[in-house]
Amino acid sequence: MIPSPATRSSARRNTWLLVMVACAALAADAAAREDAGDLIRRARREAANGRYAEAESSYARAARIARGEERAEALFSQAGLMRSARDAAATYERLMGDGRAGEWSQLAALELAKIHYAMGRYEAARETLRVARLSGSSDEAALFEGMSDVMAGDFDAAIAPLERIRRGRHRTWAMVTRAEAEAGAGRNAAACDIYESLARARVNPAAWYRYAECLEAEGDMARAREEYAELAEEYPQTPEAIRCAGKLSAQVETPPPPRGEEQAAVIPPGKGYTIQFGSFTDRANAIRLSSRIKETFPGVRIDSELVNYREVFRVRIGYYASREEADAAGRDMAQRLDERYTIMPVRPNP
Repeated sequence: MIPSPATRSSARRNTWLLVMVACAALAADAAAREDAGDLIRRARREAANGRYAEAESSYARAARIARGEERAEALFSQAGLMRSARDAAATYERLMGDGRAGEWSQLAALELAKIHYAMGRYEAARETLRVARLSGSSDEAALFEGMSDVMAGDFDAAIAPLERIRRGRHRTWAMVTRAEAEAGAGRNAAACDIYESLARARVNPAAWYRYAECLEAEGDMARAREEYAELAEEYPQTPEAIRCAGKLSAQVETPPPPRGEEQAAVIPPGKGYTIQFGSFTDRANAIRLSSRIKETFPGVRIDSELVNYREVFRVRIGYYASREEADAAGRDMAQRLDERYTIMPVRPNP
């Protein structure tokens, strides 16, 4: 049966309508992608100008209309601006499970590991990095894996990822962390060798100070004193400079120990106990407390340790062979100072 002219005309109109609808859909899709790109560029400018709330909003809008890797970029960037670590972690986990996210899924795994590390979840941090297999291709990932191993007490496991970092801006902290791993495993000589290398390069005051402590532990007080003096002169605004001043002052003045400190004999490194009166992330607070205590007990000191990739300052007195001995001295000191105290084991430290 041959279609009538009217039927053929109607069919042509329907075909044209379908073509127009398809073209409109394609145009709308292209416009949406273009708008997503514009929103991402706008968000970058807002973030660069410090307008983080506006930038997060722009990234969120872009993520709603974008597709594929463009959407992944918007989500990743938005997560980096979120105030809630829980929300950011959830977004990174979504990206890790998105097969269309490309390289953004690996970047998300690294950021998620950083969140775990910052919150003290070291096992979760290193497991995230190992599952994503990042340490072989990213120095930053290798550093965080090694640091997580050290904080988890798995010192031998930390060596391999840290050894992969041969150059670049993460190299120094990788060496410091490697030294901490060696010391934690009881290989103090290896730790001291690393600290000496960093001290000679004059690139890290914390490592330089620990090298001077190595010399002091070996009984080479003259060289230790030289290192303390040079460190204090070269890095005058650091916590290590203050600790060096205390070391040098103690070696020069050596006042008679007050009551409660007579038994605080020198204990071999990594053994014994010490009395702690405070722990601070702000050096000024530690200095204020130690200055007040020093009026009664001149032997007070400020120890600093790396915790979660930052320096923590601890106000302490003495070294004691047993916990009972330290506790007896601590009770006497606490009564005279009207301060609370804690007995802390001395960490293995070269």
